[in-house]
Parts: sequence; C-alpha cells; structure tokens
Amino acid sequence: MTTTIAPPPVSHPKRSTGWIIVGALIIVSGFLTAISGGALLALFGSDRVLNSGEHHVSTPTTALVADLGRITDVDGFQYVMGSPTLHVTAENNAEGPIFIGIGRADEVDRYLAGTSTDRVTDLELSPFELNSVRHDGTGTPGAPAEQNIWVASSTSNDAELSWEIRDGHYEVVMMNADGSLNVQAQTRIGVSLQDSTALWSLVIGAGAVIMVIGGIVVIAASRRGSNGS
Repeated sequence: MTTTIAPPPVSHPKRSTGWIIVGALIIVSGFLTAISGGALLALFGSDRVLNSGEHHVSTPTTALVADLGRITDVDGFQYVMGSPTLHVTAENNAEGPIFIGIGRADEVDRYLAGTSTDRVTDLELSPFELNSVRHDGTGTPGAPAEQNIWVASSTSNDAELSWEIRDGHYEVVMMNADGSLNVQAQTRIGVSLQDSTALWSLVIGAGAVIMVIGGIVVIAASRRGSNGS
C-alpha cells in the first residue's frame, strides 16, 4: 500500500506583513482625520471667530483698501460648512467716528477715483503683517456712509461689521467718517463658519471609524499570519 503524505501548510508571512502595514497606515490616516476635525472644531466650533487679534493700522491717505479678490462658489460651500462670515472692527485712535465698509470693487474704485489711498498688497494674520502700496491723488471723497455702494458698513468711534461672504469681487475700506486724510485705528479682522460644529464632529467620527477599520485589518492579518505559521 502506498502512503501519501500531505504537504505541510504553506505560510504567507510576507502577505500577512503587508496587510499589517496597510492596516497601520489606515489607523494613522484615521487618527490624523480625527485630529484635524478636533482642531477645526476648536477653531470654528460654536460660531467661534478665527481672528487676527487687535493691531494698530494707519494711513496718511483718505482710505485703506483691501481687495478680497473674486469670490466664487460660496453657495455650494455653505451647504457643507455653513455660511462663512467676515468680521471687521475698527476703533478710531483720533477724534471723530471711523467708517468701515465692504462694497463691490468697481463701485468702490469709482468712488475713490482721484483720491489718495493705500491698497493692501499682502495681509498675514499670524503673525500680523500688513503691506500696502500708495496710490496718489488730490481729490476729496464724499462722506462714505452717504454712498449707496456698500453691502455692509458701520460708522462709529468703535465700528464693527459682520458680512456673510457672497460670490463677487469685493473690497474692504477703512476711512474717517468725513472722508478726511490720516486714518488711524485699532483693528481686528476675523472669519467664522456658522453652524459648522456638526461637520467637524462628523469628521472626528469618520476618523474614529477609519481607525477601527484599520484595527480590524491589522488583527485579521495578524491572526492569518499566526495560523499560517
């Protein structure tokens, strides 16, 4: 009688190790996702405002102008992350009220045409740094609050405005309320994402789920390696 000896089981240590590495990478990915969600929740959750802190800003001209650039697709963005809102405050360091306003770029440019202005070329919030370029002019603008060009504005010794960002090309303007030269103020610039707490919580939850999936892959691969050894 011929006796057939079964071959020993074939182990796949390299394959098991590969899946363990894949599972570990999934765990790390989930961890980073959860951490990023937690950081964003801390920054923007509960309608918090991420802002520059208070800084002195001045110009010897009639206005300091910051171009927000061309904004697009805000409507689609707000369905996912809530309405992004720009916050600007200015406390006058000189006598009289100060004006801050946001208007469409073409209308603002027409209003300030021929007047001296400083236009912001670069703005960093942390650390705060503001660079501008001078545009000379001899004209005197009318009182800014009397112009019908602003989508949001405020005039006060301690002016404050909040504007839900919309599609378009806009500029932020800071001036003395009477349009005179030499603007000086303590300013604060910030942005908030309304109703975004649920989204950041969802990101944290997704990260946790990804970590669990990674853990399952690692455990399954480890058991497979043990059984095949």
